[in-house]
Amino acid sequence: MTLPPLASLKTSMLLLLAAGLMAAAGIFWSHQQDTQARAALQAQQTALHAAHARQQQGRTEARLIAQHIDAYHALIARGFVGEENRLAWIEAVHLANRDARLYGLTYTLSPRAAAPATLVSGLPLKQTRMVVNMPLLVETDLPRFLDALHARTPGVFRVSRCRLARITDTPPQPVNHPELDAECELLWFTVAADGKEEK
Repeated sequence: MTLPPLASLKTSMLLLLAAGLMAAAGIFWSHQQDTQARAALQAQQTALHAAHARQQQGRTEARLIAQHIDAYHALIARGFVGEENRLAWIEAVHLANRDARLYGLTYTLSPRAAAPATLVSGLPLKQTRMVVNMPLLVETDLPRFLDALHARTPGVFRVSRCRLARITDTPPQPVNHPELDAECELLWFTVAADGKEEK
């Protein structure tokens, strides 16, 4: 048996080796391209899902806004949303005192402050403390005043506390002369219209 001459096979072997190397390089390049394409597809699908989620959230928010816009405008008109309207509150307590046919009042208003965390629930809720002092003839004058205030209030408030005290130690007189002194602490609540906290 005669061996083929190596010199004549050398070129063929080199060509076969070059073809094998090129095939391996092609397979490696194809694998790299496939990996990059899969990563790009995954990124595009993630972005598409995020866009769908944002679109769905936008639709939900638009539906909620449409559903509650009238109630929001009612809160603005009532004075709960926006700047505090101290003048309207002062006028309301004076008119309630008049409506209850009482004997006048004095008041003090404190600066607006953040409401307690138990009331806030994520809102920039503020409260303004108003202390009202007024003379009363009988104890039932106080609920009449508070009912009159609730009937004509231009905002949202809560009675924090009330205290009754006798003005004098003398026995009650048979004339319409106030014998009691009432002190009530009212908390007026407001929320900023833009939802931002005040500095």
